[in-house]
Amino acid sequence: MSIVACDDAAAVLVHRPCKCSVEAALRSHHDRLLTVETDVAELLELLELAVTWGELDYSHAPVVQPTRWVDFALQHSWADPRRAHRIFSLAADIAARSAAIPGPAALVG
Repeated sequence: MSIVACDDAAAVLVHRPCKCSVEAALRSHHDRLLTVETDVAELLELLELAVTWGELDYSHAPVVQPTRWVDFALQHSWADPRRAHRIFSLAADIAARSAAIPGPAALVG
């Protein structure tokens, strides 16, 4: 998906076929991830997913796994590629740390 702007028109979203490695079953999450650079609500969703990755069971959820987020960023075009890479790298790091921290039950006793 790209944003195309015209001189006398509002920005228009143009859907282009994507050739990245994300499976078709995850396409909805894929498309939402493509908006994190411009949609603060989706950026917050990504960060919430990252923070809770180690706490909740996402094994059956149709989401792109955090281990794939950095590659996802590299496989797509962005208005600011460095910012997009920072977003996905930070989110992947948060998810990895979340998964490495023992849950509350492990801390008791």
